[in-house]
Amino acid sequence: MGSTVLVTGPTGKVGRRLIPLLVRRGVTVRAASRSPLPERVGIEPVRFDWTDESTYETARMGAGSMYLVVGPIPQPEHADYVRALLDGAAEAGVARVVLLSTYGVDQAPPENPLRRIELAVESSGVPYTILRPAAFMQNFSEGLRWRESLVDLIRERDEIVAPGGAGVVSYVSTEDIAAVAAVAMTEDGHEGTAYAPFGPQPLTLTEVAEHISWVTGRRIRYVETDRTPIRDALLAAGAPPETAEHNSQVYVHAFSSGALGVLNDDVLDVTGRPPVSFAEFAVGAAAAWRQ
Repeated sequence: MGSTVLVTGPTGKVGRRLIPLLVRRGVTVRAASRSPLPERVGIEPVRFDWTDESTYETARMGAGSMYLVVGPIPQPEHADYVRALLDGAAEAGVARVVLLSTYGVDQAPPENPLRRIELAVESSGVPYTILRPAAFMQNFSEGLRWRESLVDLIRERDEIVAPGGAGVVSYVSTEDIAAVAAVAMTEDGHEGTAYAPFGPQPLTLTEVAEHISWVTGRRIRYVETDRTPIRDALLAAGAPPETAEHNSQVYVHAFSSGALGVLNDDVLDVTGRPPVSFAEFAVGAAAAWRQ
């Protein structure tokens, strides 16, 4: 393509997998972060801070498409940041925006911070695609920015400690989310569309523990908790008390109710290949749990 694309969150679980896919498609990736990444072939680092609008113009200048992710705990003001970044973007030549959101946000009230962000993108005048994936497989193998790391507990205590009970979730690999995003950013036909990348098998956390047990050769146990650790982690990460209360309730409901146990063909339809199974993911991630 020979164009430039803007990728926010370039060190995130999806962003760092998206960048090489885009480079292989022949685009220059403008990797936008507070601390610019090292410059490499096909990657153009740029300083970008959602809270500093003076960084917006340089980041978006000449970009033909954008991948947007606003961080682990969206606040109401994030919609204003997105709106400011996209103000005049269509006239400046931005032809596509891909937003990473969360499954079910389209059903949330308009005042919900994530829904506010989606509405800001939808009303920007730039053709958009919204990704609303299930929970990430990589949350079990990589660190989390806002709560105690699941990978550390698995490695050090042989335990998965989380709410969820017997609820099933179709965990999705961030490799698959990145693959969907790469297509949507560089190919026509995805404008005005929302995709929900899900994995191929709904699993309980007990079943997740069994998969990890198999690849580690150790017995990994699932230990159920209530929402208190989630609420306290959100508070420690800077969420206002009302946000921490609400989000922790939503979190527990999502993981325990089966609402995330959806199956669909979005990954296959967009990328042409089926989504990665948890068993496949676990084999590739086994080193993360090695003691």
